[in-house]
Amino acid sequence: RDTVYKAKVERVVDGDTIIISFIFDDGSKYLKERVRFIGVNTPETVHPNKPVEYYGKEASNFTKSELTGKTVWLQTDTGVQDRYGRMLAYVWLKEPSKKDLDDEAAIREHMFNAKLLLEGYAQLMTIQPNSRYSNIFVHFQREARQENKGLWGKEPE
Repeated sequence: RDTVYKAKVERVVDGDTIIISFIFDDGSKYLKERVRFIGVNTPETVHPNKPVEYYGKEASNFTKSELTGKTVWLQTDTGVQDRYGRMLAYVWLKEPSKKDLDDEAAIREHMFNAKLLLEGYAQLMTIQPNSRYSNIFVHFQREARQENKGLWGKEPE
C-alpha cells in the first residue's frame, strides 16, 4: 500500500489517465502502462460513447501541461488494477517520503490527484477498496467548490 514506483509520463490520454514507462534504479525503462488516477474523475474527453463533457478539455490540457514528459512517482492502494486492466495510482510530482504519505500539506503540494481536485479539474470518485485518501480528498473538493474553481465555476449558458 505504501509502495511507490518511479515512472516517466510518456503520454497523457485525458485528465485522469496517463501512459507511463517504469524507471528502474539503474535508469533503464520498460513496459508502457496505462495508469488511471485513484480517487478523482475528470470530465470526459475521449470516452467512446460520451461527448466531450464540460471542462473536459481544460482538465485534459492541465494534465498534459503538468505531466507530459515528467518523472513521477506512482503510489498504489489496495487494488492495483481496474476492470479495464489499467494500473490504479496516486501520482506524486516528487518522491514522497514515508512521512509525506500521511501528511496533508505534502499531499496538497505534491500529489497530482489532489491538485486536480484543489484546482477544480476533477470531482471526487471513491471506488472501494481504494480509499486511502478519500477523507482528505473530500475536503479538497469542498475547498475548490467554495472557491468556484474550475468546473465548480459558472457553467456556460
